[in-house]
Amino acid sequence: MTECQFLYLVNGEKQGEGFWRIGLTKNEDPLKEDKCFLECYRKELIGESAAKEILNAIEINLANLINDCISDGYFLETPSQGISYDLPLNILEEIYDFWLNLYKEKDLFEKVVGLLIIRRKMNFSHPAMIKGLKGFTGEWVKQIESLHRYRPPSKKTFNRQDPMWADSDQPLA
Repeated sequence: MTECQFLYLVNGEKQGEGFWRIGLTKNEDPLKEDKCFLECYRKELIGESAAKEILNAIEINLANLINDCISDGYFLETPSQGISYDLPLNILEEIYDFWLNLYKEKDLFEKVVGLLIIRRKMNFSHPAMIKGLKGFTGEWVKQIESLHRYRPPSKKTFNRQDPMWADSDQPLA
């Protein structure tokens, strides 16, 4: 018999800092995994290797999304553990559900994960890419891009301090 694990999505708080966590556990109640966990939003019992593959796809997807937000000038808080609360629950649930459901067709899952990995290096939303990708690839690229569409409602700014050698009367360029 194959080992099974729970793939979960929870929120938590540690020392006043909120975070999301997507992870794996053999524990039926993911909240017992860490005393910082508060609520469980998703929990699926699946085979160990499937759970690891799905979690890997989710992690790549989230890393891409966070990098895109930062590249576009948005600031996302980085918690000491887990995923930033700046990403809304519905976005995390959408990504979680997409990869979990796609795994039901393993060959398709592997192909789409391949596209996701390419997405790390190449933005599929560029107009030339959209025109050039047709058929199977074009359809799945659209779905991958939809998982990367979220941007925070406003750009947060960093409170930059002037370097100690800057003339305090002249603003930084």
